[in-house]
Amino acid sequence: MTFHVVVLIEREMSEGDARRVAALYSRHEEAVDYHLLVSSHPDNGIGGPMALLGSTFADVAGLTGAASVAGSATGPSARVGPPTTSSRAPMATLADPAVDLASVIEHSSRRLRAASGYQVHVSITHGEIMLALMQMVKTTGSQEVLVVAWPETAARFLCSDFTTKARKLLKVSRVRILEHDT
Repeated sequence: MTFHVVVLIEREMSEGDARRVAALYSRHEEAVDYHLLVSSHPDNGIGGPMALLGSTFADVAGLTGAASVAGSATGPSARVGPPTTSSRAPMATLADPAVDLASVIEHSSRRLRAASGYQVHVSITHGEIMLALMQMVKTTGSQEVLVVAWPETAARFLCSDFTTKARKLLKVSRVRILEHDT
């Protein structure tokens, strides 16, 4: 039997991110399949793709739009980036997702595969993130969802009780929030 986990990322996973994700599931007796979900949602001036999850529960639940999950980065805007209000300098060793989504996907999946020793499947959403998560959980039979987000986004999730709401909506046993390694 295989344990399935959806991992939603806000930017490229560093080696530290991948090690921390793998450590969370290292004690499972069964194999773990990771389903990496990357948003290519265009930056509409509200802080990038994860910022869309922090507005209202209707936005979080994806009730204001439709999702589409695809296996390629062919869309009008393949952008995944940090919140625009962030004051931190970009990490020089990580690919800039605004310019190179393919590298973000390749590097993140390679690092997670190396850290865990398990399969990593990649999907890209071009629509509402929560609807894409719902579809991904349903099609993969995932038992957990892990969101790897900027510290600002993670704090907003925790303050809004996002994990409890998302767990009920996604019908999974657990939703975890992990801050990107900075």
